[in-house]
Parts: sequence; C-alpha cells; structure tokens
Amino acid sequence: MCGRISCHMCRPDYRKAASYFDESRGLYVQPDWIDAPNNGLSYSPSTNMAPTDVLPVLISKEHEQTDNELSQRIIKPMMWGMIPTWHKGDYKSHGLTTNNCRIESLMESRLYGKPLRNGQRCVIGCQGFYEWQTTKGKGQRKQPYFIKASQKCEAGPVEELDSWEKAMWDEAAGWSGPQLLMMAGLFDVWTSPEGEQMFSFTIITMESNSSFSWLHHRIPAVLDSDEMVAKWLDHKQVSAVAAVRLLHPVTSLTWHPVSMLVNNSRNKDNNCNKPIDLQKPKPVNKIMDSWLKRGALPSANATSPKKAKEN
Repeated sequence: MCGRISCHMCRPDYRKAASYFDESRGLYVQPDWIDAPNNGLSYSPSTNMAPTDVLPVLISKEHEQTDNELSQRIIKPMMWGMIPTWHKGDYKSHGLTTNNCRIESLMESRLYGKPLRNGQRCVIGCQGFYEWQTTKGKGQRKQPYFIKASQKCEAGPVEELDSWEKAMWDEAAGWSGPQLLMMAGLFDVWTSPEGEQMFSFTIITMESNSSFSWLHHRIPAVLDSDEMVAKWLDHKQVSAVAAVRLLHPVTSLTWHPVSMLVNNSRNKDNNCNKPIDLQKPKPVNKIMDSWLKRGALPSANATSPKKAKEN
C-alpha cells in the first residue's frame, strides 16, 4: 500500500523532471501544467504528503484542452483520495479509504471500474513514497522506510533539494536531474453541491514480489520506463484490460530507513525522507531512564526530580 508520499519539488522543476522524448519531433517536451479548480485546494511541495493533500498528476492531453500543440501529456494537480462521483455533501465526508485501490478488483469495483473503463488513467510522479515495515514481530515498533526509483544520473540524492534546483534541462538532452518515481493510478471528477468540480486520484497497488515483501505485502504499481508510462496514459490505443496487464511488481527500487518524523502527517520537515543509521544509538531521556531502572513509571501527578528539588 501507499499512505505517504514525498513530492517536494517546485512547479518548474516538476515539469522538467516529467518531460519525455517525442520521437516524431526528435526532442524532449515538458508537459503543460493546468491547475484544477479543486475547491480552493492547491499543490504545495512537501516531503510528507498524505491523503487529502494535492499532488501533481500526469494525464493524457485527450482529457484536457491545451494551447501547447507539442505536449501530449498534461500535469493537473489533484487531491489524493478519490471522491465517489455519487457522493453528496462535503467532499471529506464520504467515509471511504480511497487513497489506494487493489488491482485484483479494479474491473468489478463500483468506485474504480467506471474511471478505468473510461480511460481515466493517470501517473503520479514523485520523489518516492514511505512504507512502514509490517513484517517484524508482534509488538515491535514499525520502522518507516523511504522508497524511490533507482537513479542513473549523478545530480545528487533524490531527497536533497539541491539535486533538483541545480539540474539542467534542454530540448535536445532532456532532464539531467534525479528520476521521478512513476506510479499508476486512476482519477475522477466530482461535482460539489455548489456545482464546483474537484479532481481526485487513487494509486493502484498489488501483491509485493520477493524483493519488497520483507517490508510490506503490498506495493504500488510502479511504471519503471517511459514506454510503460506512455502506454498507461494512452487510453485511445491501449485498452483497459491491456493496460492493467502491463502492471507488475518491479525490482527497480531502492530504499533507506528514515526517522519517525514522518509518522505525523502534519510534520512537513525537510528531513522526513533523509536516511538514518539504525545502528546509531538513540538519544536517552535521562529522567525516564532512571525511572525505568527503578522499575516504575511516574504517576500523572508526579513532578520531575528537578522540580522536586526546587520545591
């Protein structure tokens, strides 16, 4: 599954990183960025994006009018977590968990089947996603990991902001910076009681393969080549059935452990996706350590040793 994402690049850098090679013209093209009227919500870069946040999403030009004749792809910011089209009332009150959808039941799903059949396929490009190790023993604290695409460039780590800011782009060579992690998804358009449209998306997940199952039994449907991205977006030439058959658990991923900062979705610290050393001793709370050694925890009304001395 996928419940937290790092997407911390600015709008111009995202367009460059999401560029693709147009064989008919022999050059690289940046997708147009078209803001969606998402009830006042807008994209704000962050290392810790959670469901209901707004992320940049790639869709086919066929879904939206654009003045750019070159670009066959469009970037449209959408809310993470698909809103059912039949839902009435506030968009946050439908009560369903729709940030992920299972590939096994896509076709038959009341919520996801129609967007799939209508060709509403999308790609969520990001620096990476977080997963908490669920294969440890019962009662053990779940360690978070940051998962990203394998990198071919030398611009610097994905998680460093400078890697994106210093990267270059031109029509002949394309993007020299870190590679985005591309995940397959579906999007839909919901209309509020006031008549305002909202664009929202879900990420497709599947059973993990042997290289990832040590961490979690589910994994997002990652598109690990531009050819796969192109086919997933091409709903005119590639049928829904054929597109779903393209998806498989990939092995072209890397990961590293991160701090517990990411556990709180309100924490947008830039260190959320930075690697940590699990072998390094954690700082000790000396007061708590002394209580534990005595075999007792303080009561709710207990004062600290320092306070007791002052009194």
